[in-house]
Amino acid sequence: MTLRDPVDKNMLRMESRRFAARCEAQISSIERADNLREIARLSASLYLPTVLSADDPARDAVRLLQTRAGDRARELILEQIQAYVRAEDSHREKLKRAMLDAWTNLTGPLGYLRSWAQGRLLAAEQRAE
Repeated sequence: MTLRDPVDKNMLRMESRRFAARCEAQISSIERADNLREIARLSASLYLPTVLSADDPARDAVRLLQTRAGDRARELILEQIQAYVRAEDSHREKLKRAMLDAWTNLTGPLGYLRSWAQGRLLAAEQRAE
């Protein structure tokens, strides 16, 4: 698509701003999310349109969305692990199963967090012993 026409340039710029606004709205929803399933759903539900693939502000908006989703997921994982460490021994196995089940929702752009979370859990288990 050649952008020699000023109307096309303006349309592309308007679409870019609209997409960035949608990303900001998703980020607000991610910050309010209280479970990993919701964060994974929100982070994977918005894709960069092909028309905007060369547009830097649109790519930056997607990158910011994925970064914020990863940060929020890390916060929730660390809260889960802290609850696991503070729990009584009889209750830990149940919490561990619930955490591992919740971590299966970490797919798509958040898939790398699954191994990170398991490493953190392993370290917490070793410290607790």
